[in-house]
Amino acid sequence: MPNDWSYLVELQKNKPGTLAKILKHNAPKYIREEVRRLIKEGKIKNIQELVQKAVNEKKSLIKVLEEYGIENKERRFGKGSIRCIICKSHDRVIRRYKINICGRCFREMAKELGFKVLGE
Repeated sequence: MPNDWSYLVELQKNKPGTLAKILKHNAPKYIREEVRRLIKEGKIKNIQELVQKAVNEKKSLIKVLEEYGIENKERRFGKGSIRCIICKSHDRVIRRYKINICGRCFREMAKELGFKVLGE
């Protein structure tokens, strides 16, 4: 199960209280700093106002943050940068031959992909 903060935002998009907690505690540091900067500049009063805008306009919180100029960075390095193309997991991703499939999905689809299955 992904633990990315944007996944949490999409999961809880209609619950303003939970969204505010996610923004305070689970958002990356650069996003929290940018939100604090917006509050200091007076563009928004508090986090609740930002969350309420997202819920009222039926938009994702990430889209509302983009309207204020806060971009969500994608990971470019490390384990979190590569996902399984089938189940979107970060665990055991096989990158050889540019397959990009996790070990679990690979075992299910090995014969279809043309590999010999040993141990069955």
